[in-house]
Amino acid sequence: MYTQLTRYAVAGASASAVYSLVYLLFANRLLPPGQAVIAVVPAFLVSLLISFQLHSRWSFAGHGSRDEKVSQPLRFFFVQSAGMLANFFITYLVTKILMQPNWVALVPSLTLTPILTFLLQRRWVFR
Repeated sequence: MYTQLTRYAVAGASASAVYSLVYLLFANRLLPPGQAVIAVVPAFLVSLLISFQLHSRWSFAGHGSRDEKVSQPLRFFFVQSAGMLANFFITYLVTKILMQPNWVALVPSLTLTPILTFLLQRRWVFR
């Protein structure tokens, strides 16, 4: 499991970097001030595509079966959607309620959400 967690962290860092770039582009440049929470959606969608490829082919390589052509990607999507909802809530709390700069929302989003999604992916998606 240690190797898996290490690969997950490296792949997740790549997907998180993409998420952060897309989020900051939308939150700081393309959306009106105070609307950073909307940036979570495009950031999630772009990082979802990268994340599934990295995690299914590398992070969880050799763990569980890969014979589920439809259900496994759907389970991955649901787990990542839970992560998106967590990031949505965190971003709303940090930028709307606490009135912090947009980048501050990335700190809890990129630390708490990966722990949640790793556990769900290992137990449910790549079982």
